[in-house]
Amino acid sequence: MTNNPGNKHANRSALTRERFIDAAQRLFAERSIDSVSLNEITVAAGQKNRNALQYHFGNRDGLLQAIIDQHARRVLELRGKYLTSDPTEVSDPAAAAARALVMPVVDHLEEDPAAIHYVKILSQLAALNSDILNPATRSTVSFQSDERLGLVLRRALEHLKPAESQRRLFLAVSLTFHSIADICRASEREDTSRVLQNRSALFEQAVLAIEMLLAAPARE
Repeated sequence: MTNNPGNKHANRSALTRERFIDAAQRLFAERSIDSVSLNEITVAAGQKNRNALQYHFGNRDGLLQAIIDQHARRVLELRGKYLTSDPTEVSDPAAAAARALVMPVVDHLEEDPAAIHYVKILSQLAALNSDILNPATRSTVSFQSDERLGLVLRRALEHLKPAESQRRLFLAVSLTFHSIADICRASEREDTSRVLQNRSALFEQAVLAIEMLLAAPARE
């Protein structure tokens, strides 16, 4: 039996994409999205063809989208255990929303420690580049939505006027990714106190902080 040349090409193409994604998410996380050139990513991915990145992803936003999509699918799956099939039945929507924001990302990190790169990238992107959190954004990067989470969040914020609700949602998402990234950084440092090395306790505190943010009454 002869090998199918089409399959070989597809496998090579998939491997090249994976190398680009791995190199890009590491560099974007370690430095910042704006400070890393596409040429640096190409070199880090071990690619000699300078046009390969454009062929596979189009541009920087296309590469970012591929990174986000690769992780977001799993986070969406993991969120299922934190949300009921009918979010309208949730008795404490602020608590449910906070846990559903934070813990699926934490669970993904426990499964795949390299997902910290994804978290650090989202801490740079999510709040300002989402058309839900920032309707004026011109970014072409999109973020996977979860209608169940959206419904619980709307219920958690229904005591607020629209402008205040948008501010709280912006901060909740920003705090989610920045706090998870900082907790992971603290736990990895040798000069961090034992209190700050307790990741699970800090993740629970992050959930509580976001819950309080969502539930707090409006301040005139």
